[in-house]
Amino acid sequence: MKAWNRTERVIWSVGLFLTLSVGFFNHGIIALDDYSEGFARFIPAQAHSFKETAESAGIRLPFQSMVLLSLSKAALGLGFREPVEQLRFVLMLLGAIVFCAHTFTARNVFSGQKDRAIALLFSSCYFILPLIYSRPLIENMSGACLSLAAYAAFKFHQEARNKWVVFSVLALSAASLFRFQSGICVLALPFLIFLKNKKSAGWTFIGACLLSFVGTGLLDLFLTGGFHRSLAAYFEYNLHHASSYGTTPFYTFFLLFLGLSLPPAFFGRYRGFDWKDRYRDLLPILLFFSIFVVAHSLIPHKEERFMVPVLVQFLILLVPLASYWVFELKSRARACYFCGLNFILLVLTSFSAPQNNVIALVRYMGTHSQYSTVLDFEDSVVLVPHAFSLRPFSVSPFKAGTALPTSEGGCDKILAVREDKAAAHPELRSQLTTLTEFRPGPLEALLVRLNPRQNARRGSIYLLSPKGCT
Repeated sequence: MKAWNRTERVIWSVGLFLTLSVGFFNHGIIALDDYSEGFARFIPAQAHSFKETAESAGIRLPFQSMVLLSLSKAALGLGFREPVEQLRFVLMLLGAIVFCAHTFTARNVFSGQKDRAIALLFSSCYFILPLIYSRPLIENMSGACLSLAAYAAFKFHQEARNKWVVFSVLALSAASLFRFQSGICVLALPFLIFLKNKKSAGWTFIGACLLSFVGTGLLDLFLTGGFHRSLAAYFEYNLHHASSYGTTPFYTFFLLFLGLSLPPAFFGRYRGFDWKDRYRDLLPILLFFSIFVVAHSLIPHKEERFMVPVLVQFLILLVPLASYWVFELKSRARACYFCGLNFILLVLTSFSAPQNNVIALVRYMGTHSQYSTVLDFEDSVVLVPHAFSLRPFSVSPFKAGTALPTSEGGCDKILAVREDKAAAHPELRSQLTTLTEFRPGPLEALLVRLNPRQNARRGSIYLLSPKGCT
C-alpha cells in the first residue's frame, strides 16, 4: 500500500470534517424509508429494545436496525438523552465509518499519485456524498461493504491470491445483510477467476459462498426465527408488489449517472486516451458497477437511492477521465466548471436538511408541553417524525370547512397548515394567531419554487392557535 502524501492527507481530512459536520448539523430525512427503517427504529434509544426491533422487522432483516440501535444505545450510555443528541452521535459515527470504507477503496485501486488525489477528492468531497455517508439508509450502509468487496476483487485481479476471493465474498455477504440486492455483484467474481484460470480460486469461491449462505441464514434464524426467512419474505413481497410503487424505463439509472457526472464536464473527444490500458486494472470495479446497474435496470420499480451502493464506484470509474482532462490536456475551464458547480451543490446538499419543516414541527412540540394535539389541515403534514421528540403528542386530520378551534374549546390544540394551503385559505391566518413558521432548507425551498406542484409538501408549515391563547 502506497504511503500517503501531504495532498492526500489534506483532501481526506477535509472530506472527513465535512462528513462529521453534516452528521452534526443536518438531521434531514432523505426518504420515507430512511425514517421508517432508520431514524424511527433507533431514536430515542430509551424507547426501543432489541427484542422489539427484531419482532417488528417485517419483510426486512433487522440487522441494520440492530446496528443503528446499538449505536444509539451507546450514545444513551454516554449520557446523551435527547433524541437529537443521540442522532448526532449515530450520524457522525456512521458517517466516519462509511467514509473510511469508501475512501480506502477509492485511493488504493490507483497507483499514480495524481489518480489517487482525484479519487480521494471524488470520494471525499463529491457534492452528495457527505449527506449520503451520514444517513442511516440501508443503501448507504450496504455500499460501504460493497466498496470493500470490490477492493478485495481488485486485489485478486492484481495478485491472484485466493484469500481475496474469500474477503470479497464475506464483504458481499455483509453488504447483503443491509440490502439483499447488493449480493448480485457476486457474479463478478467467477468472471475474474475465469480470467486468471485458477481452479483453486474457483473452489475457494464456492466454499466461501456456501459458508456465507449458511452464516447469513443462521443469523436470520437467530434474529427472526427462520433460516433465510427475511430473504424469502422480501423476495416474495417484491415479486408481487414492487411494481405497485411505480415503474420507470430501463434506462432510468443510465440517465441518473449521466446527470451525476455534471455534464458536460466529461463530454469530449478522447484523442490519445488508451482506454484499455487505463481501465485494465479497474475491471473489477467496472464489473461490480455494471452488474449492479444492469440488474436494477431490469426491475420495473426504480428509485434514485437504489444506486447509492455503487455511487463511489461510479466516481472511481470517472477518475481516469478526469486525470486525462486535468493533467494531460490541462483543461482549466473544464476543471473549474466541475469544481465550481460541485462546490455550490455541496453547500446546498450538505447543510440543507431534507424534511426540515416536519422535523422542526416535531421538535417544537417536544419542547412546548402546553400543546397536546396538532390539527393537520388537509394533509399539510405528510410525515410526522415522532422519533425527534421525547414528549408524545397526537396528530388529528382537519378538513377545510370544519369550524376553526377557539380559546373556549381549549388552548392545547394548534393547527398546522402548509404554505400553499394557507394561500388557498387566507381566512385561516386572519382568524387564528400565527405561532411560528417551519421553513424548508435552502435546497428544498428552491425545489418548491422550481416545481411547486410536485414539491409542495416540502414548503413552509405554519402553526396557528386560537386567538386569545398566546
